[in-house]
Parts: sequence; structure tokens; C-alpha cells
Amino acid sequence: MYPNNKHTKTMKNSARALFILAVSSISQLALALPDDWQQEMTILSDRAEIDRKAGTVIYEGNVILTQGTLRIESERLMILRSGNTLEKAVAEGNNGKPARYQQQVTAGKPMTRAHGDRIDYFAARRQVTLTGDSQLEQDGNLFSGEHIVYDMDKETVKADGGTRSDSQATPDSGSSGDRRIKVIIQPQQATDENAES
Repeated sequence: MYPNNKHTKTMKNSARALFILAVSSISQLALALPDDWQQEMTILSDRAEIDRKAGTVIYEGNVILTQGTLRIESERLMILRSGNTLEKAVAEGNNGKPARYQQQVTAGKPMTRAHGDRIDYFAARRQVTLTGDSQLEQDGNLFSGEHIVYDMDKETVKADGGTRSDSQATPDSGSSGDRRIKVIIQPQQATDENAES
């Protein structure tokens, strides 16, 4: 009595397909970046003031916030929480030293880095707003201006140059005294297929 070869082949192919599916699922999980909001938050500072009723905490003096890949550095940081969830963080620089932000938004991609006089980080909306001598760098591309809004979900960046007083206006800034933005975009890298042809 020999086993049915057709049945044995079907079982082996099914087992092989299941194994491949399991391995590919594990590799996808390994590549996935856990959401920073699910990670422990650590804040270092020289001073702190807590208002439990308002749900705010103000940190001052060489402040460093870390949560997963998120890192915010500033002279002053105001945290607004709802329960145990971070809703908003407002970071401010001081004496010419800007507030700084960095975060790896997508697994396998480089860190997004930014700085400005003020940084508003909206955790639930996954949005960062930079104000005052702002700059954002992503994948080697650079955006600079007076006001920058970075939407992580939509993967969009909006930049505005702001306005200057008449005494600050320059010939390059236009007659209305509007500041200009600056964008530097890196050339697209050749893929292996393009390099071969």
C-alpha cells in the first residue's frame, strides 16, 4: 500500500506555501516601525511645573523628550496630555538656539529632522508645525522658511516665507517685503535597471 502520490504532493505544496507565507509575514513585521506613541516617553529638564487640572506640564532648561524614534530638544517644552496620551507638544528655543525635532516616520527611511524658533507637534494628527527661521530635512531634501507644516500621514510639506518689516526688505524679497522660501531637492538615484541600460 503506497500513499497516493497526488495527495502527498498537494500536502507538500500546501505546507511549502504556508511556510513561505509565515516567513514573509514575519519579515514584514520586522520591517514595520512601531508607532512612537505606543512607546515609553522620557523627558529630561532642569525644571518642571505640572498643572494636573489643565493636563499640562511645562519643562524648562535644556529639555530633551524621547519617545520611540521621536526626539525633541528645546529650552522650553509644554506638554498637553489627555489621560496617558500625548496630544500636543510645544517646543521653544531661546537666545538664538532653535528647538529641534527628529523622528523616523517610516521604517527603512532616514530620520526626518527639523528646527525652528517654535515647534508644535500634534501627535494625533501626526503633524509638525515649525515657526520662525524654520528648516525641515527629509531624505536629503531641504525646506526652509518662516513657517513650515509637515503632515506625516499625507507626506506633504507646506512652506511660507512670512513677511518682513520695510526695514528688513531686500531686493530679492520683492516689493511687498515678503520673505521667500528655499527648497533643495536631491536628484533621483538611478535604479539598478536604469544603470544597466
